[in-house]
Amino acid sequence: MTDGGTGRLRLPSLGDLADLPLAAKSFIATVVLVVIGAILAPSTVNSAAILSTLPYFAILAMPSIGQHLVIQQRGLDLSVAGIMSFTAVVVTKLPDGSTHFGTVMFWLAAALAVGALCGAITGAIVTYLFVPPLVATIGMNAILYGLTYWVSTGASVQAPPMLVQFFEGVILYVPNTIWVLAIVGAVVVFVLARTVIGRRFIAVSVNPAAAHAVGIPLKTYSLLTYTIAGFLYAVGAVMLSGYLVSPTVLCGLPYLLGTIAAVVVGGNPIGGITKGSVVATIIGAFFLTYLAQLVTALGFGGSAEDLADAIIVISGVGLPEVARRLRHA
Repeated sequence: MTDGGTGRLRLPSLGDLADLPLAAKSFIATVVLVVIGAILAPSTVNSAAILSTLPYFAILAMPSIGQHLVIQQRGLDLSVAGIMSFTAVVVTKLPDGSTHFGTVMFWLAAALAVGALCGAITGAIVTYLFVPPLVATIGMNAILYGLTYWVSTGASVQAPPMLVQFFEGVILYVPNTIWVLAIVGAVVVFVLARTVIGRRFIAVSVNPAAAHAVGIPLKTYSLLTYTIAGFLYAVGAVMLSGYLVSPTVLCGLPYLLGTIAAVVVGGNPIGGITKGSVVATIIGAFFLTYLAQLVTALGFGGSAEDLADAIIVISGVGLPEVARRLRHA
């Protein structure tokens, strides 16, 4: 950057960085992490390692977009694990190893519909029965775990071969999971930024009272938010099932903290008081995926990754509250 008075170059200050868009901040944080990783564990930044990371990044980013939408509407969805686990069972066990295109597509559509339906039920409970989101989503999560064990009988089943072939495939050297994420992410970003529905969604999240005063149906947007989130969790579960081939019964569990952490790493506040940034959340998902790979390369176990996610979530919730109290002290 240049100094306006002298025309000389100067390094960006903390104030300059604070004024950057959320996506830019998230990108800078990710670049810093990758640079640190290149120094501590060079094997994590070679082409093979990055390509192996991309599918996991896409699978995490997909449900993180859904969590982002819920958080932006002043909620927090703890049913993501249950929805992903149950829809993974629907798309793996119920096709019963079929190679028939129509059968596989039917159960694929059923899995996505189940995810949307679960989200809609949760949204209706929160919106019309005024149950706090945490309580409603914890309850839904418990119900779905019960259904998961009942339908699966506790055993993992291989995904249909055509799903595996697609989600393990690549187009133009890019994994298909990334292409799916790019399409869905682009649609969500476009709707939020360029459509009336998106602008109203943001208005509801920023100032519900003002949005209601101008006639925006708050309950409709609340219900729609949870429905879309449930659908995106199901898409993530389908991607996970196809890529892992035989997902575990509790395959959705790691995404409970992971999706929230991705939103926080993206700089999006918990509480929906600003517009937020879906792009920043997606970058946050890559940050976490690379962090997991770096932790593994450095010889730490999976518990270190869970600990890191927990610290990120706690910091994202606690630090803004500490700052608010200090301002009003």
